[in-house]
Amino acid sequence: MVALMLVGVGVGAYGLGRMLLGYQPYVQAGENMSPTLAPNDRLVVREADGEEVHRGDVVLIEGGAYAADGQPGVSVVRVVGVAGDTVACCTDEHLSVNGKPLTEPYITPGYEGLFEFSAKVPEGTIFVEGDNRGNSDDSRFRGPVRLSGVTGFVVATGTVVTPDPLPAVTAFTDAGLPGAPLTDSALPTLRWFVAGGFVLFVAGFIGLIVTLVRNAGKRRKAAAVPPAH
Repeated sequence: MVALMLVGVGVGAYGLGRMLLGYQPYVQAGENMSPTLAPNDRLVVREADGEEVHRGDVVLIEGGAYAADGQPGVSVVRVVGVAGDTVACCTDEHLSVNGKPLTEPYITPGYEGLFEFSAKVPEGTIFVEGDNRGNSDDSRFRGPVRLSGVTGFVVATGTVVTPDPLPAVTAFTDAGLPGAPLTDSALPTLRWFVAGGFVLFVAGFIGLIVTLVRNAGKRRKAAAVPPAH
């Protein structure tokens, strides 16, 4: 039973450790990602760790990552273009990537055609916009973002213990563009490690208590038996 408890501690510690090391908390500071993210929303950010960035990903970037300037700060934005893409606005009031108009149900309505532009995304960079197109300081004004400035992927709101995954985005693949956004499967798996470790520990602890109680009962019975004459 003690061995089961130790296994439970090990499994749970592994899951919790990976969660704490691989994910970081962040609080959304402004309205640039409304309605997907509201100001003061608690976010769960998965460390970038060199992972490939896809269209549709919601990412955390350093302010100095914008190619056009080196302003400090950190912000959350959505990737709408990767290296080699041509991002333009607007085709029938829709953002287009490589000439393919997007249907984006996640953006704040009414601002789709607010700012007309066309931009070719250079190698080693991405093109980002906020979901609140009418109130977002992003690549439309500051240029593309260096990939080295992407520090993480926003995978959920809430906390690592109680995450609420972001809704899946299919706008880009629906338009015929390759590369689906990141789907984080690691966090749910690690939560199962933590839960499983807890269950194993509790089972081992209960088993240990039952064993101790039984052994104590046997000793009392043995002590109550009168010696043979």
